[in-house]
Amino acid sequence: MDESELNVAGRSANGARAKSRRPSGEDEEARARGEQSWRNLLELDAQVFKQKNIRLLTPEARVLINLKLSGAVPVTTAMQMAGVSYRGFYAVLERLKQAGLVDQARDEQDQRVRNLSLDPSVPIPPDHL
Repeated sequence: MDESELNVAGRSANGARAKSRRPSGEDEEARARGEQSWRNLLELDAQVFKQKNIRLLTPEARVLINLKLSGAVPVTTAMQMAGVSYRGFYAVLERLKQAGLVDQARDEQDQRVRNLSLDPSVPIPPDHL
């Protein structure tokens, strides 16, 4: 079945679901633009904070966006991303864990280190903002 036989929902004329295909160049470009938009938002937050001492994004938002862009990171790195104190970060971390947005696991190389990762079901679109 070629792409001309698929309707908008990705189904063939007989209703069968089309097999997933590899991302096209357009898909990759959209993903790259989306990631750049997230990076721009984080940069704007940092610039406004530096100039006016005002945060545009909550610590939770900064952690989630950075996890989406970077993948799993150590808790100490996530704390720096959040821009809050040690004590404040653990409150942020607890809220994110209780909401089911992040997972925490021991690092395979160093059991003292805890890594945070974004739960795959978190609805942060990779190519939209």
